[in-house]
Amino acid sequence: MKKLSANILDGKFEHLLDEDKLQITHLQIKKGEEIPSHKSDKNVVVVIYKGKVDFVGENGNEIIVPGDIITMEANELHALKAIDDSDLMVIKAKI
Repeated sequence: MKKLSANILDGKFEHLLDEDKLQITHLQIKKGEEIPSHKSDKNVVVVIYKGKVDFVGENGNEIIVPGDIITMEANELHALKAIDDSDLMVIKAKI
């Protein structure tokens, strides 16, 4: 067992775990901040636990709030815009 803990950030990101087949990132985005369209070579799971984000994927957009989870296949284009100050966990895995 291994415990990973997120730090309090100021609108930044930190990799809590960064291995070849698995990456876990704590992401903080401030209200109004955007992350431009990008993709990952791994499958992605996004878990929001604070705030509200407009998440844009290849099939449209979803407003996500705590309790919502987004899943994506590898190489799927996506972008984010924070509606409120937000905290997310981004899990990327080669499966």
